[in-house]
Amino acid sequence: MPPSLDSAMRPQRRCRTSPKSFMTASLTSVRASSLILASSSGSASRIRTEKDWNGAFNFSSDLGFLADCIANTNGDLTQRLCTAAEIKFYFSSFFIDGGNSNFLRPNINCNLTSWVSGCEPGWACSVGEDQNVNLKDSINVPSRTKSCRPCCEGFFCPQGITCMIPCPLGAYCPRAQLNTSTGVCDPYNYQPPPGQTNHTCGGADRWSDVGTSGEVFCPAGYFCPSTVRRVSCSSGYYCRMGSTTENRCFRKSSCKPNSSSQNITIFGVLLMAFSRHAKG
Repeated sequence: MPPSLDSAMRPQRRCRTSPKSFMTASLTSVRASSLILASSSGSASRIRTEKDWNGAFNFSSDLGFLADCIANTNGDLTQRLCTAAEIKFYFSSFFIDGGNSNFLRPNINCNLTSWVSGCEPGWACSVGEDQNVNLKDSINVPSRTKSCRPCCEGFFCPQGITCMIPCPLGAYCPRAQLNTSTGVCDPYNYQPPPGQTNHTCGGADRWSDVGTSGEVFCPAGYFCPSTVRRVSCSSGYYCRMGSTTENRCFRKSSCKPNSSSQNITIFGVLLMAFSRHAKG
């Protein structure tokens, strides 16, 4: 079952111990943040078993994205993770107007008088090296405006808040690349702020669902063993949107590389032929 809130969400301070211990502490914080995400988005009620939990948030099988994020943030990953208050603020704002709003309400870090680079989509900031972060705090949004940088791969950073939220498994959250033809940060749909030449494309900027947008999910025809790796589906297998593994086709020859579904027409024909033979 998922770790309890009390055990997983103790205040985290930037670790100065061994790399292995820091990795363990960071993984604990990321899993805690994931639990908050599940609770705030309403998906926790559907995560009933350990298998369900591991299918969505067990990152321990591939910690490459976590190691890269630790290196890219100079070890202050835990200072950049959203608290319960920030995640709840995000979801309460996101679902205004039936989920059609792309903007969050003003808050302590992002408002008319304070708009640091971490307020932009795909970017995030740190609370600072010496400040404790209590992930369980669901009331107070911490001041988080230090050392702003692009969101780490494997996380998403919404516009209007300055923290990072883990992408669940099945999502594909790489670093964005600027499309010079459209000016859009692919594979997402935001643009860098005009006139700020030093502000590059960041990471993922929003959590989406398959029904409204597939831009954060592993695309059909591929599978994503982690939130930062995308692998082409092999011949003889098919991969629907959001797949973390390949699915074997009934007959290998019926699935070409990068298949998103299997061609079952031939099996219908064979079944009809068999039924007619049996009746005869």
